[in-house]
Amino acid sequence: MTMRAPGQEDEATVEIAQGKEFEPAPEPNAPDLGVAFLPQYQDATLAASTTPGANALSTDLLRPLRGFGAIQFNLPQFHETYHSIQSSFNRRFRNGVAFGINYTLSMADTGNVGLLFRLQHAADGTYTIRADQKDYEKLNDNVGKRPHIIKANFLWDLPNMTGNDMAMKAVAALVNGWQVSGVFTAGSTGPYDATFQYQNGGSSVNLTGSPSYPAMIRMNGDPGSGCSSNQYGQFDRTVFSGPLTNSLGMESGRNLLSGCADHTLDLAIARNISMGGGRQVQLRVDMFNALNTVVYSNRQSQLQLNSPTDQTVRNPQYLADGTVDPTRLKPQNAGFGAVTSAQGMRSLQLQLRFQF
Repeated sequence: MTMRAPGQEDEATVEIAQGKEFEPAPEPNAPDLGVAFLPQYQDATLAASTTPGANALSTDLLRPLRGFGAIQFNLPQFHETYHSIQSSFNRRFRNGVAFGINYTLSMADTGNVGLLFRLQHAADGTYTIRADQKDYEKLNDNVGKRPHIIKANFLWDLPNMTGNDMAMKAVAALVNGWQVSGVFTAGSTGPYDATFQYQNGGSSVNLTGSPSYPAMIRMNGDPGSGCSSNQYGQFDRTVFSGPLTNSLGMESGRNLLSGCADHTLDLAIARNISMGGGRQVQLRVDMFNALNTVVYSNRQSQLQLNSPTDQTVRNPQYLADGTVDPTRLKPQNAGFGAVTSAQGMRSLQLQLRFQF
């Protein structure tokens, strides 16, 4: 166990023992949920405020053991379970053709890695893990499953033409030595979450009553998959709202939305010209994203609001009449739910290589 004086920075540590990963647990000296709302923890020297927690004492004075800052220790209680079927099929180069495909089907990726141990202190300073810890871990058990991951490749060495007459030799000089190859990448991308930000009164101490335990965005319905063909509406924005005071940090889970699936083909066309004596010239054209496929890679997933008591959206993508805000047509000005970036469109690379 390590004790640190107030103001001293915490250090996250990871220990590996007997093949298990031990992640740092929250400190036993973390302020409890709701403590910043209690009358005995208000700063009487501050002017009255209607914002819950705004007049709370500093973090170190909210802690159960005053005079100490963060106290950290490690518990071997983190776990992750991953189930998948991984397959690979390959055809070796023969008769001018080779190809292969690798496919991973992920069926489960669950656990409590990265979550907090939520503690509750008694009057005598002792503490226990909160009774709702299991519910909290169940709500957040999706570590970040990507159901499908596909990688395929091929190589085709085009047949050479042969002949003894001058006409066939001339044709062979043009059509022989060509190769076409490619890599196809497809499958699920990483999940993501909608988050929130308040302009006023929206810190953890105002919402959960503890600077150590954050609130989560509220989700009041089905937001959709998290990806759609609509650049300005990747998910249903209307189901989200900000958390309220007295939050327990269990409004929603994590990794609830899925990014857009990848389906990108990269191609290469090469011509090998023999110069005799083991010398060769290669002309090559690489086409990245050859089919010019649009794959949205990021979106504005932060809901910006005025305050917990004023849920007016500060970054709407749509106007009140349902039309797209003309000031938010560009990705750099995107509102909540709109695309901010996509994978690069088709690009070409030319190469000239001499081998000797």
